[in-house]
Amino acid sequence: MHTLENEILKINISEHGAELQSIYHKENKREYLWQGDDSCWSRRSPILFPIVGKLANNTYYVKGRDYHLTHHGFARDLNFEIIEKRKKYVKFMLKANEKTMLIYPFDFKLTVSYRLEYNKLTVKFKVYNNSSELMYFSLGAHPAFNTDLTENGIEDYYLDFGENKTLTTKILDKEVSLLTHELKDIMKNQDKLDLRYDMFDIDTLILEDINHVALKNKLNDQEIIMNCQSFPLMGIWTKAKCPYICLEPWCGAPDYAGGPVELRDKAYIQSVYPDDKFVAKYSLEIK
Repeated sequence: MHTLENEILKINISEHGAELQSIYHKENKREYLWQGDDSCWSRRSPILFPIVGKLANNTYYVKGRDYHLTHHGFARDLNFEIIEKRKKYVKFMLKANEKTMLIYPFDFKLTVSYRLEYNKLTVKFKVYNNSSELMYFSLGAHPAFNTDLTENGIEDYYLDFGENKTLTTKILDKEVSLLTHELKDIMKNQDKLDLRYDMFDIDTLILEDINHVALKNKLNDQEIIMNCQSFPLMGIWTKAKCPYICLEPWCGAPDYAGGPVELRDKAYIQSVYPDDKFVAKYSLEIK
């Protein structure tokens, strides 16, 4: 476990999955990150790579050859190496190896850095292509935030987008956790969205064009502000009656319902040329 700390925040990150484990605000005396619970969801903030969501039949193709990956890929389940660390900064690295090449046939390097500045945590991802050909991948973050101030859970919380928006979510086929071609309007020309558990009867809200959002509650003036300009999609998710909400910046998406596809043809797929890198970041400001 590695700790970043200043006078306001104490941040813990595990080498396993380079996963954020704690965001503790000293003045508010409050843990903002969901701490995991097997009865709801045991993870806290997994990194999604080299896919986001689920593949049709857990299968994809590269040049016609089939490969198999489970939900959200393998990065969240592997140990990263710490390659740089200071009091308020740490960088983790995961590299391709013989085992990853069997399920993802690219010579990649993924780095994840965490930087603490005052009341803000910045998380930066870099995906390097050490292969000799164009490399395709998806990348996402999956932080879950506590909504446990009352027994009402998320229903005492709302999302503030800072400007009027019309939000339309993509719809998943819940039986297979894959995209359909259906859409559903969830907010029209408003700047705030009250959270309700029944919103997630369709599973995950998958929204486009969300670069800034604040998670606020109706009981005090505390809030979490997420900025994520690098990501084309945001997933928003919880489970019924569980006291957390996930705000998930995604560069990628689940497959559409049907059969497996070539990796290059997946929705929102990213690519990087040989000897080049892809960079994305998001930040969390805790007030």
